[in-house]
Amino acid sequence: MAYRNIKEINYRTVPLVRRELDKQLTTMVLIQVIYTFFSILPSMIIYLILAYGNIQDLVLIAQLRLIYAIMTCLYYSYFASPFYIYVCASERFRRQLIHVISKIHLKRFQARIATVNQVIPHI
Repeated sequence: MAYRNIKEINYRTVPLVRRELDKQLTTMVLIQVIYTFFSILPSMIIYLILAYGNIQDLVLIAQLRLIYAIMTCLYYSYFASPFYIYVCASERFRRQLIHVISKIHLKRFQARIATVNQVIPHI
């Protein structure tokens, strides 16, 4: 009972912004775990069937290899998924991404654009 009371006190003293960020982080991690499960598991199953299954039918082997090639693409999407998950799930991450793209990178390229009758120095 004391543990529950302390937990509730800590919950009340944490600022709302912090709780919102914790919820976003929890959502992102949960989505990442689910995506990891669905992107890696099918590739592993098909690979195990191809490697250790004693399949004599050549058509079935060709079909399994095609499925394995498609599942391998899904497997490789696993490595790019955190970026897209974070952009979709976190408003703070989206704001930071927009800031980095618009304020930092675009200003760097806009500074190098020459106006009429001006020369760009070579760096």
